[in-house]
Amino acid sequence: MFCLHVDMRFCPICGSRVKSEKKGSSTIFICLKCGHTYVGSGDTVRSENRIQVREREAISIVESSVDTYKPLPTTIIECPKCGYMRAYCWISQTEDIDRDATKFFRCVRCGYVWREYT
Repeated sequence: MFCLHVDMRFCPICGSRVKSEKKGSSTIFICLKCGHTYVGSGDTVRSENRIQVREREAISIVESSVDTYKPLPTTIIECPKCGYMRAYCWISQTEDIDRDATKFFRCVRCGYVWREYT
């Protein structure tokens, strides 16, 4: 878990959020909505969010026999290890259901396995 601190300033004219730009030794604030600019003063709101971050699980290949992969389709893609241009391919949902699936490849020649996030 980590903590994220955010300082926000608001436009004294329209109340929208402003962005800051450093000009020499002073800071100029520019409204994102109405374009009003001012130097240095304004209301600041401090926001703190705590975010839970999960570690990714390691993926291990249980069966390494080439015969296991024979029913899988093959595709033309270059193996990053040996350069061969054909690999078995399959798709697996490795993370949460709301995330995209991961495409796996296994080189027909050397057996190297790699993945591609879709």
